[in-house]
Amino acid sequence: MFRPALGVAVALAALTIAPALSASAVQDPAPAPSSYEAQRAAVPAAKAAAVRAQVAAAERPLLRVPFRCGETWSGASRVGHSPSYYAVDLNWGSGSDDLGKPVKTSAAGTVVRSAYDAGGYGNYIEIAHGDGWHTLYAHLQDRGVAVNDHVTDSSQIGHVGGTGNVTAPHLHYEQIKDGVVVAAKFGTSTWVAYPGPAGYTRTRDC
Repeated sequence: MFRPALGVAVALAALTIAPALSASAVQDPAPAPSSYEAQRAAVPAAKAAAVRAQVAAAERPLLRVPFRCGETWSGASRVGHSPSYYAVDLNWGSGSDDLGKPVKTSAAGTVVRSAYDAGGYGNYIEIAHGDGWHTLYAHLQDRGVAVNDHVTDSSQIGHVGGTGNVTAPHLHYEQIKDGVVVAAKFGTSTWVAYPGPAGYTRTRDC
């Protein structure tokens, strides 16, 4: 797990772009074939391409950085990131500094999955936001919500952990449309920079 040092806090609508991940960055092991993460990675390429093309030209829900206001988190991806390059690994500080940090919802919705995926996500929560949009939060230390729970746009749902198929604590985060992980966007204008790392800060719905 690559964990860059954080710089000065940035506003939600701005990105702090750092150099791309090095080839020597530590990679998480591959998920077990039976895991939910592996099932998600098996989405047919044609379907994924079609959904991403549709999303690029469509209105999206307002999704916030999944942490408390005022905290700047470094997000990055990499080639081979499971289940998709468009998933984001989020870190705060260095080493295990982010272990136990609160995780908040990106938007209001209904919990559709709250489970333990031993061969992949570890403790994870998936929330439906309507019109086929979901967010997923994985490798959590704990899960504070259950299936069918309704959450607000600022609910705390758990804490950053290192459960499942990981090499170090972090939050694995996905924005999903119709079962396909798509390029993440925070707020009204902050697109995640792939592969990153880049810094992201929540400024509203705290």
